[in-house]
Amino acid sequence: MVCRSQGYGMSSINRKPHILKSEKTMAMPRHIIFFDTETYQETIDKYSTRQRLRLGWACYYRRPYGRHSAKADWFYFDTHIAFWRFVFEHTAPKLKLWVIARNLTFDFTVVKGWRHLRKAGHKLKFFHNQGTCNIISVRNKSKALVFLDSMNWFVESLEKTGERIGIKRIAVDYKTCSKSELSAACKNHVLIELENFKLFIRFLEGNKVARLCYTRGSTAMAAFLLSHYTTKIYIHNNKQAIDLERESYKGGRVECFYLGDIKNENTYLLDVNSLYPFVMRNNPYPVKYKQIKRNITPKSLLASLYSKAVVAKVLIETDLPVYAVRRGRCMFPVGRFWVTLCTPELKYAFAHNHIKQVDVCVLYEQENIFRSYVDKFYALRMDFKSAGVDEYEELCKKMLNSLYGKFGQKGENWSKIGDCPNEPDREELVFNMDGRRVTKLRYLLGELFIMTGHGESFDSFPAIAAHVTAYARMYLWSLMQQAGYGNYFYCDTDSLIVNEAGLWTLNQWLHATKLGYVKQCEKTQRCIIRGLKDYTLGHKNVVKGIRKNATQITDGVFRQEQWPSFRGLLRSGEPDTYTVGSTVKHLNREYTKGEVNPDGVVVPFVFADDY
Repeated sequence: MVCRSQGYGMSSINRKPHILKSEKTMAMPRHIIFFDTETYQETIDKYSTRQRLRLGWACYYRRPYGRHSAKADWFYFDTHIAFWRFVFEHTAPKLKLWVIARNLTFDFTVVKGWRHLRKAGHKLKFFHNQGTCNIISVRNKSKALVFLDSMNWFVESLEKTGERIGIKRIAVDYKTCSKSELSAACKNHVLIELENFKLFIRFLEGNKVARLCYTRGSTAMAAFLLSHYTTKIYIHNNKQAIDLERESYKGGRVECFYLGDIKNENTYLLDVNSLYPFVMRNNPYPVKYKQIKRNITPKSLLASLYSKAVVAKVLIETDLPVYAVRRGRCMFPVGRFWVTLCTPELKYAFAHNHIKQVDVCVLYEQENIFRSYVDKFYALRMDFKSAGVDEYEELCKKMLNSLYGKFGQKGENWSKIGDCPNEPDREELVFNMDGRRVTKLRYLLGELFIMTGHGESFDSFPAIAAHVTAYARMYLWSLMQQAGYGNYFYCDTDSLIVNEAGLWTLNQWLHATKLGYVKQCEKTQRCIIRGLKDYTLGHKNVVKGIRKNATQITDGVFRQEQWPSFRGLLRSGEPDTYTVGSTVKHLNREYTKGEVNPDGVVVPFVFADDY
């Protein structure tokens, strides 16, 4: 790969430039254990309970292959020793056993996972804990296990999963039910997970989608690389270019344009049909880094945009709140400001004479790389929808929405620095003497690891992901412009809340299923907008970060349960004890992405950066 620079210092990240490799196989896991646990709650104080194993169910499922028929081996347990005996009985040399639970952190901790893995001589191969995504890969001298959260693929309630596949989740009153009722419910929960994964694998195999990977995003990437990767994508390691790509990579547009109660008129919630797949299908994306330039003229940048994809840091002067600027949070100001933009934003800026100066830009070869992928999965989704196959329709939706983020993926880098067989499992933060540097250490399964950084994954190409989100923001902006100023009150990534006039002006774009068109999701005369992801629409009440079972103390103050993550448990020093605590959440409803007028109308901030 040839990388040229004009007046810009060159340095590289610790990654070898390479061409993204295609997938060759449709390999599926053959040996899987699904399990769930139920617990006693031991009161620690008024707001904290320690969870202790009461009972559980596990099912070992062997998929049919070769001369082996399908097998399901069910097992009831009420001690963690019995559970691990069952697990280890189903491990074998040269065969990786997948162990899956919903909310893996809880169930793995309740059965004392770290303790038993250490006792069996297992060492850590890989550990990931981010939100609901959990992966623990271990092996000893001859056997390998990987523990996975079912929410790595299905971020939904078990009740919704059951409804989707036609198995009703058995609900019980945990405080009053008998042990037999609790056992039946627990087994039912494992059955839902088992049947859901059977269906998932049938979907992947029957439609020749991809092998099953550890996460939804990885599975989507495998599908792309198996059947839809026809243009080579060159993964580069130019640090300055990647830094600019990261600056340009911003999320969806979430804004309030009015705060308060919208009275005396109908309001409508509109959603774009598959916004991200729509912009992925219909636009070219960077495929190969070509050149980085500094201090060029706007005219020179415009010339590059005719044939190249571009990421550029530019000085904007505008009276339109169209460009995403990240300063503490993502906002859309007017005035004069420096911002790093992608191809669609730059083209819009030139069309409206908004670009006054160029600091630095990166040029790429570009191609339409996603059309085949989106066409296949959107057509499949519509076919399954019309046939009433809800479970497969949902899987297609997940595949469509999960791909682009893989190109923007970053991760923690950990290195083993020694053995510590007698040290308890935990995470520590070590502060150096001047307090300016913090070192993160992780003690796990008798080994000591140090976090060396948080950087690009091996196959990341942030410019691709940045272009997807930029095209999406620009498309939403075009819908807002068509609806007309004053006719939209709120937006969130792919949705708008509009009035009757806004709905009427968007009428030509209304369609229930067409890709990129807009569907009406709700009509109501009751709309109260309190802030970002904080509103009431008809009978629907949305308050981000507040659980459904939270207790409201006063207006804007809630007490709710706090369920620790693997990281939280390791930091507590008690990774084999699961304690559900309590936290008080104070909603700060001060709006910080614009100026709020006395009448509730929000106007954008005015910036005045120096030239």
